[in-house]
Amino acid sequence: MFSLLKKRGITFLSLSNTISQLGDRLTHMVIITLIGVMSPGRISAFSEFSVAFTLPIIVLAPFAGVIIDHCNKQTIMLRCHLVQAFLIFLTPPLVIITHSILPIWILVVLFFALDLFNNTSRNALVPDLVEHNELVQANSLIITLARLATFIGMVGGGYLVHWVGWQIGFYIDASTHFIAGILVLGMGARVFFEPVKKLEFSLFRELKKSLNLFLLDLKELGILLVKDRIVVFVMLSVFVLPFVAAVSYTVLIFLVQQEFGMGTMGVGWLGGVIGIGMLIGGLLMGFLGKNVNRGKLIICSMAVLAVFFLIGSVFVNVIFLYIVSVIAGIVFSIIGISQDTILQEDVLTEVRGRIFATKEFIINVTFILCAVFIGIISNNMKPHVIIFGVGVFLCLTTTLALIIYRSIPHDTRTKL
Repeated sequence: MFSLLKKRGITFLSLSNTISQLGDRLTHMVIITLIGVMSPGRISAFSEFSVAFTLPIIVLAPFAGVIIDHCNKQTIMLRCHLVQAFLIFLTPPLVIITHSILPIWILVVLFFALDLFNNTSRNALVPDLVEHNELVQANSLIITLARLATFIGMVGGGYLVHWVGWQIGFYIDASTHFIAGILVLGMGARVFFEPVKKLEFSLFRELKKSLNLFLLDLKELGILLVKDRIVVFVMLSVFVLPFVAAVSYTVLIFLVQQEFGMGTMGVGWLGGVIGIGMLIGGLLMGFLGKNVNRGKLIICSMAVLAVFFLIGSVFVNVIFLYIVSVIAGIVFSIIGISQDTILQEDVLTEVRGRIFATKEFIINVTFILCAVFIGIISNNMKPHVIIFGVGVFLCLTTTLALIIYRSIPHDTRTKL
């Protein structure tokens, strides 16, 4: 895997992505810190943050690919990073001048909209930088370095913001994105990353076509949900992950930062521990994935989440929360890998891409709706009550998943 570092293009792409991921985690840390300072005691503030960074992805996802396919990908990545750095650099003085959190929400919407284009361009570039038989190693290299950056950014970022304050934290964050942009230039001459065919095209017409194709994707998924119980089963489990993630981004971060008084450092460790769990879950699936029924694994994982949320409503403390975070990270990897594998095996090749694209859309829509709902009910309900309600809901969802799984023909179930 690391032998690919001899190739200039993939080396600088990996380095740029690593620094970018580090910057993204720092962005989360400084914003979470500022929310705690300007909106103490409000779970709904974290809900608003969740909406702000998810909404641009939902709105722009159907169109991003069209624009990227007709533009120079290296240029897109460079400009995205530089504009992100500029936006982050401007935010602290705007917050101080306005005495408002509004500049933060504007930053988050614009920042994550640019992140969508940057990440999509990166994924589209990888096949151009390595041989076809090196794709797995290239993606593994990028993901491994990104996970390392995520851990450092969450844990180290929590301590950094605590030591230097949110204002300097923003400026350090801006510098990471500036560096990530400069590293993009190291991939090679920009001519290497021009579209294969540079044709004159109508942007409006292409965007309209992209939207129509996306709506057809949703229709295709609807037809599969009627005909294919396996897809129904998987999509039900798809709903669980963003639902739990929304709870983590609102209630659990609020508890760690404010109720337990651990501040941003505590939130950083929470994210780092979840990342460790996800790494463990991925390794477990690598060893056990072929020998375990993935359908049963999904149901068991959902049941584990349900039980821990029910228990957590009674034993809400720091140690228990971190234990749950490790287990949740493991479960997230197990469910996610199992979902993708089942869909890859069950869904026809000609509709597979559309189903996976629609799956990502569903994940983001679910996350934003759940975050809004939790933000609303948090005004009248205590955190432990919300956690118990989540546990009950997960129990019902797990029961429904079991019923659907049992309705799948036996011969098909055994092959999952």
